[in-house]
Amino acid sequence: MRKTIILVLIAVALGAYVYFYEIKGGEEREKEKEIAEKLFNFEKDSVNYIRIKSPKGNFVFNKTMDGWQIEEPVQTRADDSPINSLLNSLSTSKKVRTISINPDEKNQFGLGVRAIQLNFKDKAGHENQVAIGDETNIGSNVYVSLTDSAAHLVPKGLKNNADKSLFDWRDKKAVHFEKNNIREFTLTNPKGRFTFIKEGAEWKIVKPIETKAEKSTVDAVLNKLESGRIKSVVDEEGKNLSKYNLSRPAYSIEMLSGAEKARTSIALSKVKDNTAYGKDGVRAHIFTVDSNFVGPFDKNLFGFRDKKIIDFDNNRVTRINLSHNNEPMRFYKDTSDVWYLDSGEKAKKWKINSLLSTIKNLKAEKFVDEDPHYFMNYGLVNPESRIEIYGDDELIAELNLGYTKNGLVYTYNPNAKPLVAIKEEKLNDLFPPVKDMLEEVNDEDEEVVE
Repeated sequence: MRKTIILVLIAVALGAYVYFYEIKGGEEREKEKEIAEKLFNFEKDSVNYIRIKSPKGNFVFNKTMDGWQIEEPVQTRADDSPINSLLNSLSTSKKVRTISINPDEKNQFGLGVRAIQLNFKDKAGHENQVAIGDETNIGSNVYVSLTDSAAHLVPKGLKNNADKSLFDWRDKKAVHFEKNNIREFTLTNPKGRFTFIKEGAEWKIVKPIETKAEKSTVDAVLNKLESGRIKSVVDEEGKNLSKYNLSRPAYSIEMLSGAEKARTSIALSKVKDNTAYGKDGVRAHIFTVDSNFVGPFDKNLFGFRDKKIIDFDNNRVTRINLSHNNEPMRFYKDTSDVWYLDSGEKAKKWKINSLLSTIKNLKAEKFVDEDPHYFMNYGLVNPESRIEIYGDDELIAELNLGYTKNGLVYTYNPNAKPLVAIKEEKLNDLFPPVKDMLEEVNDEDEEVVE
């Protein structure tokens, strides 16, 4: 019994040894080894000050509530992305190898006058510094030094992330705003002045006329302002606007945000040699952008307005009446969701759906009269063609089509003001041959399509 107890105690002791020394101790030793291999040990999110002296310039960065700011050589917003990349390199770089050097040998490794000198501090005031030198002849490493007596080899990504110009470090947004907060904006370009107001999820033009705006064009304007980036900064102080054709800009956009209508603006010159000059309403500097940046702003009223002519809920439609060249064509849907010609022949459901989509997606090629009162000259008193859409017995949409002139057909929706013109070729889609709409008897292929 006593022998058994002794064996148990020995087993417990061995187990404790294995756990505390081999397992837990191994984990601690591995952690200590990892710490020893790292160039620095710090929490990158705690860093709030960075100073860099390099052949490309001297830079000072401070972290604020609004993100990183450049304090030297100019005072402006910084681009958070390259700074975060630098801090990530500093916090993860490991010493591949360490060699002893004398102070007078530093230049041999690029750790003297041509080195990048980097200092950074955390919120508690703890400071770290490193000199970053040349790349090694073999391998993808660079020499760095924390003291006068040693040089370490670390991956060259650290140098790549530290060796940047002022433009690399600075914020490259043309203008700062929150797209979802914009409630109104006015855009002035060589083709006019246009004011847009957001109502719910939709945008409308209120000047020079009141009409619905085309959502895609408004989104293109705001998306470009939000995501577009400048190419260069040509003037930090921005005092000589006339030099860059900004005293009377070709394009200007003024945005109002939120209930308090906070104002944000940007001005742009005319494009020349694929380049335009720009300035926002807050920062002093003058920058350049390419012609693609300006593209969404360079539209006339027709380009900005919604060009849809007719709208209805497809799910409500139970009857379609078409009349073209004095030839009527009427379809109705029964309670089984099957479409028929009024004479009883079964219609192809996919053809009916395609026709409804064609009608609903019809767009104006030209706006002829914003508020028409006389229709005689357009062939719309007794229309040559007509479309009626019913939901049960209720007329939910209608369209009259009149004379054709210069490849365009005068078109009017009695439920909307503008008299418009569409392309003549659209008539073929709006009024297809009856035979194309009907099912063929025992046609298995058509049944599969349905």
